[in-house]
Amino acid sequence: MRLEDKRVLVVGASSGLGRTSALAIAAEGARVGLAARRLERLREAADEAGPNAFALACDVRDESSCAAAVAAAVDEMGGLDALVYAPAMTTFRPVAETDAASWRAILETNLVGPSLVLSAAIGHLEASRGKAVVFSSIVIDDAPPRPHQAAYVTSKVALETLVRAWQAEHRRVGFTTLANGDAITELGWDQDLEAIAPVVRQWQERGYMFGRMMSLESVAEQVVNALASSETVRRIAITPTYS
Repeated sequence: MRLEDKRVLVVGASSGLGRTSALAIAAEGARVGLAARRLERLREAADEAGPNAFALACDVRDESSCAAAVAAAVDEMGGLDALVYAPAMTTFRPVAETDAASWRAILETNLVGPSLVLSAAIGHLEASRGKAVVFSSIVIDDAPPRPHQAAYVTSKVALETLVRAWQAEHRRVGFTTLANGDAITELGWDQDLEAIAPVVRQWQERGYMFGRMMSLESVAEQVVNALASSETVRRIAITPTYS
């Protein structure tokens, strides 16, 4: 029980990496607030996590919603020892065809959202000398950037800089960025799947992908490792083993 009695808020916990991370954190003995927009799915995840887990509504593109979710988590748990930020958005369009609405939605979710949540949580994390894990992506290491992913890649590159800025100004908190490789999540499920297929084939042909997807549990394991470490784990980059 490496996280026994730790008070953790996982934002973006209704599905994918956020949900799997919340379950892994709860299994290590922590009290866990699961936050996202889809409350019904959150309640199901909280039930699976056990009696020390609870659901909270949070829209990361809304400043007041972020503040309310953090306040509710702190009220429920009596403080906050760790924060995990998992939400992400993408689009599969050439950069020249990425419209203003797509840019705004992606940047608001992937870049502005983490800062809104951290702004609400930072005082509590400083009081506990806590930790924050923010999901990045291995795509930031691809050169040149993957075709049809300019907005997503740009947001994640900027996110790495944002987290360094938070660390520079808040030394009492340990910040970790976690750059994971391709995994089966709901990222991109709101897109035209027929349009996505040739893009993914192009990525495979150009060597951006590893021939297999990585498991969500393997990523969640590293979230737990970062939170349980006695020192600050500055950055974790994990990719699938080659098939």
